[in-house]
Amino acid sequence: MGRRSVDGIFDIAWGEQILKFKWYCVGFTVLLMVVGAFSVQAHPVTPLPARPQPVKLPPLPDGPAVISIKTPSGTKKMSLAEIEAIGLFRVSTTTFWPKDDGVYEGVLLSSLLKHVGLADVKELTIWAVDGFSQNIPREDWIMWPILLATRRDGKAMTRRQKGPTRIIYPRDLAPILKDDRYHLRWVWMINEIEKTKN
Repeated sequence: MGRRSVDGIFDIAWGEQILKFKWYCVGFTVLLMVVGAFSVQAHPVTPLPARPQPVKLPPLPDGPAVISIKTPSGTKKMSLAEIEAIGLFRVSTTTFWPKDDGVYEGVLLSSLLKHVGLADVKELTIWAVDGFSQNIPREDWIMWPILLATRRDGKAMTRRQKGPTRIIYPRDLAPILKDDRYHLRWVWMINEIEKTKN
């Protein structure tokens, strides 16, 4: 057998090895894709939606009233447990203050107002314990699912955490909610809600 024949046989054998290696690579890639797809299906990553969603949490113990709401039939004082009995919702949102970004639970402001007979007022005045107040127009709670938050990450909020109740807009639901006009409407440490006086 001549030198040329030996080289030819060597080239064929080498080519077969390269072809096999390529098929191994293709097979391994397909296997990784299948395993990856299975992992995503088995352990899906589900971010919390920007729109508040109903949630069930262990009820808070009954305690003292934390908020006063002036209604047509008189002043109604409500504890956290009484507020939450209206129906809890949860939202994950950014805020105007990065340290406050996170997950909040509470009741829809629209549901609370319906519960106490203030659903049809044109504007609310929200008061904080330090005397700060801000007006919220009716179109806000009609258009947006605003929360009167009672918890953060499932736990009742302390004064240090700007509790026990605070207003939470679903800020990531629409770009307009990042506008500065909404900045001051995020009232915290709320102690009173009333119809805006003319």
